[in-house]
Amino acid sequence: MWEELQNISSLIYVASPILKIVPQKNYAISEQWAIGSKFKFNLYFFGFIPFGDHYIKLVELNEVERRIVSNEHGKLTKEWNHTIKFHAIDDETIEYTDEIKIDAGILTVVIWLIALVFYRHRQNKWKKLLLKDVI
Repeated sequence: MWEELQNISSLIYVASPILKIVPQKNYAISEQWAIGSKFKFNLYFFGFIPFGDHYIKLVELNEVERRIVSNEHGKLTKEWNHTIKFHAIDDETIEYTDEIKIDAGILTVVIWLIALVFYRHRQNKWKKLLLKDVI
């Protein structure tokens, strides 16, 4: 799972089809996240409804503690700071946690509700992605 979490293509896969993430033109996007990396994306809700720009800066990539931390913001969110943590419970089970701090002003409750649905979807897509490698 650690290897998949580091791939930007994995983020694009697990977000779809609820959120289409498109790297902005003239903005260098590498295949993997790296500490200090800054990325700028266009977001589209369900692939065609513009959701605005989204900026991601990776601030921690800790393989020992299995934690990734990013500071993010966008057109609708002043702050969308995200921490991903996981650890193996046994050979077949991983505990995975997303923690998000959201500040979207008066839209915070609406964005929070969207995030709840989105992250449930995303965790299901992570399962599919990881099981694909096992089968």
